[in-house]
Amino acid sequence: MPSVRPPLPSWLCSEVFNLTPCGRFAPTPTGALHVGNGYTALLAHISAKARGLKSVLRVDDLDPRATPAGCVEDQLEDLSWLGIRYDESPTTGGPRGPYDQGSRAELYRRALESLNQKGLLYPCRCSRRELAALAPHASDEGVIYPGLCRPSLPPHKREPLNLDEPNERGVRSYALRFDLIGAIQEGLLSEELRFIDELMGAQAFSLIDQVGDFVVRRRDDVCAYQLACLVDDVSQRCALVLRGADLLTSTARQLALATCLGVPGELIPSYAHVGLVVDAQGERLAKRNQSCQLSGLREAGVSACALRESLARAWGAPSPTGDLDALIEDFQLSALPRRSVRWSPPESDDPRATQE
Repeated sequence: MPSVRPPLPSWLCSEVFNLTPCGRFAPTPTGALHVGNGYTALLAHISAKARGLKSVLRVDDLDPRATPAGCVEDQLEDLSWLGIRYDESPTTGGPRGPYDQGSRAELYRRALESLNQKGLLYPCRCSRRELAALAPHASDEGVIYPGLCRPSLPPHKREPLNLDEPNERGVRSYALRFDLIGAIQEGLLSEELRFIDELMGAQAFSLIDQVGDFVVRRRDDVCAYQLACLVDDVSQRCALVLRGADLLTSTARQLALATCLGVPGELIPSYAHVGLVVDAQGERLAKRNQSCQLSGLREAGVSACALRESLARAWGAPSPTGDLDALIEDFQLSALPRRSVRWSPPESDDPRATQE
């Protein structure tokens, strides 16, 4: 008997089932790629190819106005130099396009409307300064929102918002928050969200104490990262999301959104969060230090092959090598270190031989 496809939410196109599952790397074009980015990019590509998945590059430029001139092109050049050949990318194209978030705003709007119709959005006029004053020692993910603007009515009794209400000069007086607490009250979510990370193991987050209501659309009408990332990963059929351990809490937020957006289980990615890269002394890499940037290493005469080998040595590859095919053949995700990895820069080669 033919398999029965699960029902899809209205915002998601059925063509998603025609896509071959993929793994992806999705850098934010705010500056030069550094060794830590290269480490994650290599592992995301290798883990995808080792599983027979397509390897996809997506540019997470939610707000193209904030992208420095030439930054996207520089990042694409760095990844090409590193030796990664993507099956689909902004330059090669493919069925998952467009590959930049700046061109996918309509898809995000439809997902927002889905949450809106369930009463799970509300306007928030709190400023960052006001919230920071309430919790000056907040985590990297920011303040757990105290609910100052949360409506008193439960979600099922609220009237949907007008998401297309005109704003003044491109700026509204409010952002939109996802009413995670309301979703728990409606029985859409449990108070504790659990998932298995393929590297970090079993995870559990208290949605009330560790997550709270979070912004899904900014005051300037730009969709916020958590919603855009989840929508793109689902609509582009990402089967495996490998990213840095600093984004582990983001997965809890994105899985909560996936549940409330009605994403079928077979379209929800698996996640693996890898340790961050530190220097030989155990200190975090200085991103603005040119010697830690991929372009800086290239200009200093380090070959891409030597850099790949040094990163493979850092993650404990069975046979550290700069041969990408060999790394893919021997790769086991479960063998990667869970903690930060120490990296030492390789010696420079002849500057004339930096391209392979």
